[in-house]
Amino acid sequence: MTIVLSFYLCNCKTDNNPEPVEVGPDLSSLNLDFEVRSSGNVSFPANWYIGFAGFNVSLDNVEKHSGLLSLKAERPGGSNGSVMVFTSNLPIESFAGKNVEYKGWIKTKGVINGYAGLWFRVDGENGNGSLGFDNMYYRGLTGDNDWTQVSIMMDVSNNAKAIYFGGLFSGEGITWFDDLEIVINPAPKSSLSQEEFAALKKYVYPLRTFEPDGGDTQDLKILDELIGHSKVIGLGENSHGSSEIFKMKNRMIQYLGDIHNFDIFSIESFMPTAYKLNDYTVRGEGDPKKLIISLLMGAWRTEEVLNMVEWMHRYNQPIQRILFTGFDMQQYSGAINELSDAFKGDMEIETKIVDLMELLNEKAEVNVIDSLLSFLQKSIETSTFESTKQAWLLQNIAIIRQYLLPYRGAMRDKCMAENFMWIYEHNPNSKFITWAHNIHVMKTENSQGSHLYKRLGDEYTTFGFTFFDGSYIADGSKGTASYEAVTAYPGTLEYLLNQLNEPIFILDLKKIKLDNHKDTKWLMGYLPYREADELGDRKPSEFVYRKIVDDFDYLIFIKSSSPSTFIQINNE
Repeated sequence: MTIVLSFYLCNCKTDNNPEPVEVGPDLSSLNLDFEVRSSGNVSFPANWYIGFAGFNVSLDNVEKHSGLLSLKAERPGGSNGSVMVFTSNLPIESFAGKNVEYKGWIKTKGVINGYAGLWFRVDGENGNGSLGFDNMYYRGLTGDNDWTQVSIMMDVSNNAKAIYFGGLFSGEGITWFDDLEIVINPAPKSSLSQEEFAALKKYVYPLRTFEPDGGDTQDLKILDELIGHSKVIGLGENSHGSSEIFKMKNRMIQYLGDIHNFDIFSIESFMPTAYKLNDYTVRGEGDPKKLIISLLMGAWRTEEVLNMVEWMHRYNQPIQRILFTGFDMQQYSGAINELSDAFKGDMEIETKIVDLMELLNEKAEVNVIDSLLSFLQKSIETSTFESTKQAWLLQNIAIIRQYLLPYRGAMRDKCMAENFMWIYEHNPNSKFITWAHNIHVMKTENSQGSHLYKRLGDEYTTFGFTFFDGSYIADGSKGTASYEAVTAYPGTLEYLLNQLNEPIFILDLKKIKLDNHKDTKWLMGYLPYREADELGDRKPSEFVYRKIVDDFDYLIFIKSSSPSTFIQINNE
């Protein structure tokens, strides 16, 4: 069901838009603040379609951000994956070819196993394929939050045929929505002035190469200053399949290991299986290709990762100098294997572990699985294993519990942060390098990096990565294969950075933010930048609007990307 919503656009000023924004058509019918009740149901707002199976939804005249009413949604427990969604659409003739910002105020109480947020979708011809979509999956509100303004910014294609928007609440707890706004922003910035060019160049550190070729590292000496006394370095990537980004990270890891004694590497992969790489990197045992494939993350099944693993093996001779670890929790078989190996020969516990595996495979009720996990946890705690082994086995129990959590997005990042902190706390004298997507490494929203930053402060330093054009490995209509990237277009961060005519460089976002120079003000606001992720031609848009100076301390720009190369075994 689709209901056309009449709305207004505010002629307001913001910190990032000192001039009034473009005002849309003066339409009189307005219900973006839920003040108008539906004539059919006085508890519902007019001009909205609401799907709310299992939720109590109503207009609230007690808790509101302004005016008389807000939209309230409540679910006391047992979400079972259901979602409350409210929906309307915008007249395409007013928004095609424009940059649109959708804002709203949300309050939450006791939100668990899900999140509250806004959503915005732009569809093409006949609804075939989204041209843009954002549902705040990684940055929705959880727990308890007083009234908080959130926003989505998106470029609406000239080819757009429909625009839908609204809000959603998944999980359990109570959420209120109020004071929604739709604004059209000015035309995006497409070029740097001479003054802006000169100012930006002061924060640019050119790099000799992305190749980990063992050659001159003089260009990397700037890292000595940039990382300072940090104990944890987060290395991101805006694609899980760019050869140049993988190689650049390998080169940086080698430098940080050699010069700064970083001795633990941790990757966005399943924790128990990632630890198995040490069989090869430390002890030279096993086939490194098969061990990489056992990570069960297709993105890491590449020659670029293999080359890094081979370097680690050489680096660890004749003594251990770096460990290979991981922190993800989206798979349970590795944890089951750890438990099975530990209790081999104990028939009672082996039987329980087999039962647990069967229940997990069958996706049984969590409370049934939890009783077995509690039994195994007690068995570990009362065992005669040495303390370090007990701690490791209990961590594998924790990973299985994390896997059972019903909400992935922000919850996954929270769990990954907890798992990394387990590694951190069990290695108090070590220095760490993490490898993950930009959306996990960044210091904002509900990312893994935001949790680490809250815990570690300035001990945590982040490097985001991006590129101007080229191709990368992703999933799409051709399966897992090489896909052409959308060349950065006017208004995008990459388009502007490419005007510096430096093929590879580090951009010092931290100092740009600190100096706050008038000719770098354009970098302080929302800018579209590439977030390719693992999706190829199935991704609605490669560019998302973000405040890049808040996300990362430093950004590494590489002009062109090429696809990473898959490992081949036995002529497969």
